Amino acid sequence: MDAIAILFIVVLIICWACYRRTLEKAAYGIAALDLILRIFAFLAANLGTNEVTTFLGNFPNSLLAVADKYLDGFLYSLVAWMFVLLMCYFWFLIVRTFFRK
Repeated sequence: MDAIAILFIVVLIICWACYRRTLEKAAYGIAALDLILRIFAFLAANLGTNEVTTFLGNFPNSLLAVADKYLDGFLYSLVAWMFVLLMCYFWFLIVRTFFRK
């Protein structure tokens, strides 16, 4: 799976969140996608079978790896900081949900 498909999924998540008018849904969607990519990278690095490693090795390591592949300079820095702020917001949502219950 190419990084372009990952970018397409991110754009769909953002468009869907704008349609629903909630930043929470975008934060959850993008964080879930990033976590899945990181799990795939971990499995590809730590599983011994060649077929699984080859299949999972086609995925990028994270969403920032996708941004790094297609962007550079100031634009990459801007996207990276937006990603960090979105992950901080995601962390805030998780902590808030944890303490509510």
